[in-house]
Amino acid sequence: MTFNERERECQRVFDENGPFWHLYTDGTVMQNIFCSDEEMKKGMMALAVAAVLFGKVKLITFELMSNHVHMILSGTQDDCLELFARFKQRLKGVFRSIGRVVDWESFQPDTIRIESLKSLRNEIIYVNRNAYVVRADYTPFSYPWGGGWAYFTPVISKLPVKTVKEVGFNRSRELTGCRDVARLTQLRFLDDLVFIPSFCSIDIGESLFHDAKTYFYSLTRNIEAFSEIAARLKDKVFATQNELYAIAFEMAAKEFDVRQLNLLSPEQKITLAKELHYKYNATIQQLRRILNLDINILTQLFPSPPNYRP
Repeated sequence: MTFNERERECQRVFDENGPFWHLYTDGTVMQNIFCSDEEMKKGMMALAVAAVLFGKVKLITFELMSNHVHMILSGTQDDCLELFARFKQRLKGVFRSIGRVVDWESFQPDTIRIESLKSLRNEIIYVNRNAYVVRADYTPFSYPWGGGWAYFTPVISKLPVKTVKEVGFNRSRELTGCRDVARLTQLRFLDDLVFIPSFCSIDIGESLFHDAKTYFYSLTRNIEAFSEIAARLKDKVFATQNELYAIAFEMAAKEFDVRQLNLLSPEQKITLAKELHYKYNATIQQLRRILNLDINILTQLFPSPPNYRP
């Protein structure tokens, strides 16, 4: 297929499966919800059960973080909010059963309508990168608590997944926290983990990109788009240290015709620091490492606002 033919096919998938939404919660106002791998497993299972039982919304991808969540959804806005409400209700029951006390009042969803194929691609990539940019121990293909690891991963068809029947109804009830497991027959399990493609429409997400190569390119080369999304979502971190280094080198060469950051003048470093901080959310510590600026200068340039939590 030619480029234009592939793009038309991706556009067809977008047109036929919308409307699309980015649903997210604000981690800056929420205490940590998931404090261990076991709680992450339970959270992902709660989302899977809610999605399958509700059945009116397609989950294109998602990422569970310690204190917030992101979901890319297909359906009406009301149905997307209803799915979140059911997910939250199941979470409350799960945490109550394990004796964890969580103040759920601040765990509230916001939604943004995704208006174009280009925007949807960027939003999917943004979600699938969410843990990677703050966790040095993961890549977008290895974080287990979201849909990103399943995108363009051929080995997924070789994994030894089991059906509800194969797992056994009693064990399935134990894993899902749902008595009516007959309604969960589409779910698959990897030991005690729910298998993400059995409740998340990875196939639709993949079909919005030309191929694996274009998806991977977008994961690593679209910082400008991530900057705009982060500003809209009020996310504080969306670029890794290495990505910020690359941006700083490019800016130094373009604006000052300097190819080494250590050759920048103090005034040039301050100019770059402001650009990296305000446009790319670089932290003071990142700026100190990248530009070798004194911490006292940086704290004067960017004083922390009241109640700031890094």
